[in-house]
Amino acid sequence: MKRFKKNNNILRNTSSLMKKILFYFVLPSILFACTPPPAPEPPKNLIEVGDLEEIPELSAEDQEEDREWIEDLEQRKNKLKDLASQDSKQKEIVVEQKEKVSASKVALKKEVDQILKNRAQKKAEEIFEEQISGKVKKDSKISEEEIKTLIARASKGELEVDELKDLLTKNLGISEEEVEKIISEAKSKGEDVKKVLLAKVLEETTTLSDEEVKQVVEKVQEVASETTELLSKIGNAATAKEIRKILEDAGDISEEAITRIVEKNEEMLEEEKSFLRETMAKLYARLQRDRRLNVEEAFCSNIEGLLDHLLIEPTYFETNKYDIDSYVSAMNRNYQLMEPILNEFPDIMLQLEGNADLRGTNDYNKALAERRWRTPSRVLVTLYTVQADIPVTGVSRGEECQLERKQGESEEAWWIRNRRTDYMFRLR
Repeated sequence: MKRFKKNNNILRNTSSLMKKILFYFVLPSILFACTPPPAPEPPKNLIEVGDLEEIPELSAEDQEEDREWIEDLEQRKNKLKDLASQDSKQKEIVVEQKEKVSASKVALKKEVDQILKNRAQKKAEEIFEEQISGKVKKDSKISEEEIKTLIARASKGELEVDELKDLLTKNLGISEEEVEKIISEAKSKGEDVKKVLLAKVLEETTTLSDEEVKQVVEKVQEVASETTELLSKIGNAATAKEIRKILEDAGDISEEAITRIVEKNEEMLEEEKSFLRETMAKLYARLQRDRRLNVEEAFCSNIEGLLDHLLIEPTYFETNKYDIDSYVSAMNRNYQLMEPILNEFPDIMLQLEGNADLRGTNDYNKALAERRWRTPSRVLVTLYTVQADIPVTGVSRGEECQLERKQGESEEAWWIRNRRTDYMFRLR
């Protein structure tokens, strides 16, 4: 208020100065000129400046006020740097703990994967015995045992297009031109290239009819799809009870194998829940600290130094996309684990932050990032926050909060990391 009054005095002094200028310089020109020039139009939005020689020096009180303000600004800058450093060091420790949890999950996934592939192997053998055995051509360039192995690998999802192409050209003598034509036609019709090439192999090596070949290929594809789907379901299950039901419903898996997987999953889940709870406590302490120091409202958070991503991983998007179909199951698992923990912190809320890479106009990226946080928020509100009373809000960061590009990182990889929605925790 004191500074405001001084500025008013400056403006009043301006009027006095302008009067003097008019008297000493404008009046003589009127007296001595034969034809006085037309008066100039006063400039619009004229801002008067004060008479500098009449501005008093700052008082000792004012100077001290300025010094305190500058010192406070520098202290805030240094404090933010210190906090960022502390956050980064804390995150390094937490990342080590996260890696242990991840290692347990990887080990469990490998064991589950092997059990499911054993199941696929059994089903592939059944398909072979029921529909192919005894129907291999006498002049086939690959043996019955090799065809059996091929069916098994296809059922486990292990066969790739290049491998099938080599089999057709190098083992069965089909020209590369013909194989490429088959692939081109399959793509133009929207067909699965691997299925079409496998059918061609069976046509060349067995006496199966076209309809029988189609049935075999469909059954093999069904087993492969089941294996992939089961692995995904188990990976996204949030309880051991869910896993037991998934494995029992799948069939062709021994009780011994099911029990072993369920027990290991229970151990892994307890380890993961413990990590999430401890990390949430650390994050909550950080939020309270930031509010106390009045530094919680930074527009672009230092993502690399925060713990939020270790609790809930970001959702990533294809260029110009904002759909989350492939993430719903993972989101389901994340929030089943997080919901009871969040209920222990009733003043916590979740803020979704949509981001875009630098390509596109600023307006376009702002609108796209808006959709990238609103889409997952609808899933969360529907599934969880209504029941758990955990508020969800969101904001579009557009292209304004780009992650720092890593040394040696390709431009495309950098864009991918910036096409995301962050799940950030805030105090209400």
